[in-house]
Amino acid sequence: MSEQFSFKLVTPEKTFMEGDASMIVLPGIEGDMGILADHSNIITSMRPGLIKVIGTNEEKLFFVEEGFIKFSNNELLVVAVGLDENEKINNDFINTKISSLETNLEAASENLKSKIQNKIDSLKLLLN
Repeated sequence: MSEQFSFKLVTPEKTFMEGDASMIVLPGIEGDMGILADHSNIITSMRPGLIKVIGTNEEKLFFVEEGFIKFSNNELLVVAVGLDENEKINNDFINTKISSLETNLEAASENLKSKIQNKIDSLKLLLN
């Protein structure tokens, strides 16, 4: 059993990061989930939150607005929308995202309002 697995973090525009990791923590739609080597196969959606990539000698943190993951054959693919690096992530950054979503919420159709409200609620949990 290997202690690392390969991963690729992509956005619609580019491959943002790829390499090997010993663990990646993701904001799954039903709660945070940690992926280790030899994890069972999974495909799931992501909610707004933090992605933590833990490698051999370093740890990186990213903010994601939404996306999905696929893990199979010891390879993790993360397709992310609205990806930002750690340097930008603070309460002002999160409050700006919340304000933008609240503006969208006011103009949204009834069937989109609960999805937008869920995103707002997820972001509020990240505030210190």
